[in-house]
Amino acid sequence: MLRAAHFARTTAQRQLSLSSSGHRTVVARGSQLRTLNFLAPNTPVAAKSSSNSISVTALPAKPVGFAKTTKAPHIKQPAKSRSYGTETQNVTIATEEEVRKAVLRGDIGTKRLPLQYGMLYFDNAYPLRMGWWDIRYSLLKPGWRSLERKAKNELVPPEDKMPFHFKIGGIEPRLKDGGMFVHFSYVRPSSYTTKEALKEIESRCEQHLIGHGHYMWFNFQKVRAFLVKGEPFLEDMNSRYPNNKIRVEFLGNLGVETLYPAFRKYGRIHDIITPPAVKDMPRQVFVQYTSSRAATSAKNCLHGAEIEGIKVNVQYEKVLKGNIVWTWLSNHPRISVPLGGAMVAGLSYLIFDPIRVFSMHAKITQLFNVNEYSVLRWIRKETIGRLTRTSQESLQAPGWREREEEEAKLRAWLRDPPETFIIVSGPRGAGKSEMVDFVVKEKHHKVILHCEELVNSRSENELLPKLARQVGYIPLFQFMSNINNMIDMAITATTGQKAGLSATFEGQIKKILDTLTVAIIQSSPTSDMSSLSPEAIMKKIEATQEEKERRAVARAASPESLDTLGKQSLLRKRKNKAKQHVEKSSWCDPDDIPVIVIDGYMCKEKGGHAKELWNLLAEWAAVLVENHLAHVVFVTNNVTASKPLAKALPNRTFESVVLADATLESAMELVHKHLDQSEFPTLRKAVETIGGRLTDLELFVQKVKSGMAPEEATHDILGRAVIEVRKTAFDYDNTDGKTAHWTAIQFWAIMQQLAYAESANYDELRIHPLFKNDESPFAYMEEAELISIVHKNGRPFLVKPGKPIYRAAFRELLLDSGFAAVMSLDTMTFLEKVEQANVNKYETELKELSSLLHQDGSWIFGSGRVPKEIDTRVKWLMKKLAASHEKIAGYEQEISKAKLVVASVGQSL
Repeated sequence: MLRAAHFARTTAQRQLSLSSSGHRTVVARGSQLRTLNFLAPNTPVAAKSSSNSISVTALPAKPVGFAKTTKAPHIKQPAKSRSYGTETQNVTIATEEEVRKAVLRGDIGTKRLPLQYGMLYFDNAYPLRMGWWDIRYSLLKPGWRSLERKAKNELVPPEDKMPFHFKIGGIEPRLKDGGMFVHFSYVRPSSYTTKEALKEIESRCEQHLIGHGHYMWFNFQKVRAFLVKGEPFLEDMNSRYPNNKIRVEFLGNLGVETLYPAFRKYGRIHDIITPPAVKDMPRQVFVQYTSSRAATSAKNCLHGAEIEGIKVNVQYEKVLKGNIVWTWLSNHPRISVPLGGAMVAGLSYLIFDPIRVFSMHAKITQLFNVNEYSVLRWIRKETIGRLTRTSQESLQAPGWREREEEEAKLRAWLRDPPETFIIVSGPRGAGKSEMVDFVVKEKHHKVILHCEELVNSRSENELLPKLARQVGYIPLFQFMSNINNMIDMAITATTGQKAGLSATFEGQIKKILDTLTVAIIQSSPTSDMSSLSPEAIMKKIEATQEEKERRAVARAASPESLDTLGKQSLLRKRKNKAKQHVEKSSWCDPDDIPVIVIDGYMCKEKGGHAKELWNLLAEWAAVLVENHLAHVVFVTNNVTASKPLAKALPNRTFESVVLADATLESAMELVHKHLDQSEFPTLRKAVETIGGRLTDLELFVQKVKSGMAPEEATHDILGRAVIEVRKTAFDYDNTDGKTAHWTAIQFWAIMQQLAYAESANYDELRIHPLFKNDESPFAYMEEAELISIVHKNGRPFLVKPGKPIYRAAFRELLLDSGFAAVMSLDTMTFLEKVEQANVNKYETELKELSSLLHQDGSWIFGSGRVPKEIDTRVKWLMKKLAASHEKIAGYEQEISKAKLVVASVGQSL
């Protein structure tokens, strides 16, 4: 049996003495002396000190340990000095009736009467301590004197109203359990059993508490009193705190029917659980109450008690509520995981999304761009600008005559309401991006997306941060996506179903673009005009422009001219001030309409996520345009870029600008702005060779400024172009799995026509025997930027070199006699095979026709002449056969010449 401590057991033998002068009982208890007066028979009441009184004196052997409580016994006192429970001590003390009977019998001095002890447990005296963090334990910790005073004055009935000479001996607080023990002593008459006497004392205490209604302020519940039947285990361990479930351990066999009545009196029981017995281990039964107060009372009153002769130990069952929550969450991932994701998403929506929208809005409005503020520009110019050199201006300038019209068109479209896409196309290096940047430079609200930087990313984790940085999406929390993917994979492996935490690549891009849309709405003056027609928005734009012009004129006017307006005009303006303010709210400044520039759209059609990126950008841009929120300008060098855009925005005509290379005169003007014509007289010849491609002209100017002669710079640029053409068009390595979508002899045929001509007829090349009416080689050559196709009325019309410098490169390749002979040999061999196949086909058909004639030449289906149709067909085949033979002969002559040239080149080496 478990025992935590024992209270000091006092076994005082008290002697009974009688005096002839009267009956007096003196009881010595501790250091105090109590006297009980008993009168002998036929003795007057007034004669209290007469010789007929009897005196019974009991002197204890040592003081009673619980008579005065000064310290917490469960913390300071040693275990050997404590004892609990209801016990009987043999002392020399008697009640009045027993003494009277003893006197009558004449056996006074030989009768020994019992003095007994017990304990009461008062529940709900204090709040329960739920854990180490419960500060109420420190705030409500009372003094011992106040506890004794509370027990004597409030909880326990007065001693004169209690039976059996009931006396309070001491208190034992149990702040963790929310109650306290009250030790008492009593004298049991011989007509009562110990159980009956204790039950009477418990009943008196319960009636006293019910009658006086002791409700506690912290839970508005009554204080309850229970008799302690066992030996309480008083502990202060940090891991054990009250709860509504207790564990009962015993050696023997106790059923639910036996345990229920013993534990029911302390509160309503929710369930009694009897786990299977374990060999060589005590039996365990779990009693779960509906409240923790009932469990604390049962634990303190029944621990160490005997139930049907079997001693039981009662302890709290350790219940970790955190573990219960975590167990439930881990056992229900289909509910908890989506709920957790929703909470995280809600937190992100409430906290981080406004931050991202603000960051994007600042990016659109150039809030933190120092170049947007005139004061900061002036400070920068006067400080850093004086110490550093300004960057070299690009060749892009308004003086380029071919670009002035295109720039004017683009500016006009940006002043109109947003209703369709603007597409700026042209070959690579034609200056498309520079022109668009020059036009949108003065726009207040703009966003520029560089798609080539995005598609060149090696993975999704690299692409998303680049996109977020370009649009100002901060913070991104890319690592959370990786964590969610790992959690989703783990849940999928354990449950067999996806939790939905992992976000797809398309979903993440769409989220960034949707957040950017919210920022655009905040900065767009047309955000509340989605229901209006473009014509109505245009009227507002025109009214705004007129008002801005009027104000500009008013600011430019002199003070004298303003005075001529008169007081009446000023009064009229003040009267209409409120009306003008209302009208101003409906104005629409075209300079404030955001401009979204998507530079490098469809620069690559194939890639890890190129197709998804192009489709998402097209769909997002369509939403902006359809709601008149912003202008969207696509800058591309891909002629097929209009296909996904038409799919995203159907039934709309796009505004298109196609940039071509500069003419010779415009190119000369651009070069003369940077190079002195008198210093370099051979510039014209160099520019004629290089052409009007902007990037090539910039490279030429840089080389000449670095100290190279124009001829040397031209030769260097031309050499690079020759290497590019040779590598791209002819040097494909089939062993590495790289195959061109055209043959070398096909490009050789095109190159022969473009070497000395401005352009070649597209249809003529398409029906050439090398192409056989197949248009796919032309598309792939244009994608590789070897050629450029000029469209007319929506169909391919002319073929030009991919760059102007390529024309000179083609001539250089034709001047390579060895390479030209090899390509001519391959071409003639291929054409000879084609004609040989035609000859075989003609001969086969002639044989089939000859089977329709007899040996004498008559018609097999009847006598007489051969039908005219057969004769015509035979003659046509003979002509075709002769022509093919003639071509084959010519091809053989060309092949022989090419072989001689190849041989001569080999000998010369």
